[in-house]
Amino acid sequence: MDKSTEISLSRTPIKTVKVEARGEEFRIVQLQGNLFVCSKEHGNCCCGWTEKGRAPVNLELYQAEWERRRIRNKIHLSFTGCLGPCAVGNSVMLQLSGHSIWFKDLNDDKYIHLIFDYIEALLKDLQAVPPTELSSKIYERFLPATVESVKFESRAETIVQEEEGLEGIDPVCLMEVDPATARWKAEYAGKEYFFCAPSCKKLFVAEPQAYL
Repeated sequence: MDKSTEISLSRTPIKTVKVEARGEEFRIVQLQGNLFVCSKEHGNCCCGWTEKGRAPVNLELYQAEWERRRIRNKIHLSFTGCLGPCAVGNSVMLQLSGHSIWFKDLNDDKYIHLIFDYIEALLKDLQAVPPTELSSKIYERFLPATVESVKFESRAETIVQEEEGLEGIDPVCLMEVDPATARWKAEYAGKEYFFCAPSCKKLFVAEPQAYL
């Protein structure tokens, strides 16, 4: 295994970028990826439609596993409309470190657990292999990069990366919090952290290392 591909779940530093919107400046936490789940409730045309031979999409289980794994500051979870292609729904797409992994025919809740097992393995090692039962559910949806396009240059010229880490950021939900007005705070390892709500503080206090 190439050591350069290893990513530690506990040591990956939190980084933010400055982004301007509506005349204001915001700090956005940079993530390693995003999990997109296609569902009937969000306006698609096949995934989750039992009348079309698909199993219901268990959105509650996706949400629960995402929260339980404590990977919010690494992977964002999005429930979406049609991802396509409809013929092989239920469909899910994982974007991780610039690469897309597509999952098809996820018509059993057991695959939800396996997907999150795979995500955790990939966060430790980008060359990790999927669980055996999940392997047959993975396929390549997009064309591979050509040699000429491998080194894609970011077009985000106005975004400047910061090194402030979690300063003024709720470590649980990743929202920006003003330390001067924050109602909820906690101290850990000699450093003070601020929260947008008591629920975030409760989660952090119970297991601070999971969010740092």
